[in-house]
Amino acid sequence: MASQNRKATGDEMAHAVDVIRTAFPDFEPVFGGHSATGGHRAPRDHTLSFRLRDPWGQYHSNVVWVLPQHLGLLTVANVRRLVANANGTGRERRK
Repeated sequence: MASQNRKATGDEMAHAVDVIRTAFPDFEPVFGGHSATGGHRAPRDHTLSFRLRDPWGQYHSNVVWVLPQHLGLLTVANVRRLVANANGTGRERRK
């Protein structure tokens, strides 16, 4: 299957959650996947997505797509940039 990525490992997911919580301490990351968030709009199979949710259940970000092989490389700065771009407030806006 050419359009299938590998699945994320538990260590990669734990790292991603820690980095996201550090970048946005007031919000909880809510992860989804190809079928959970975005459905057929996911860039590729096994692509992961997350949104930021406050303690009252309100979302504070649009869907942010991340490839499994990039989860282990995330930094606080990367996460903040990805969320800003997903929300349309980052520098890399689409025209």
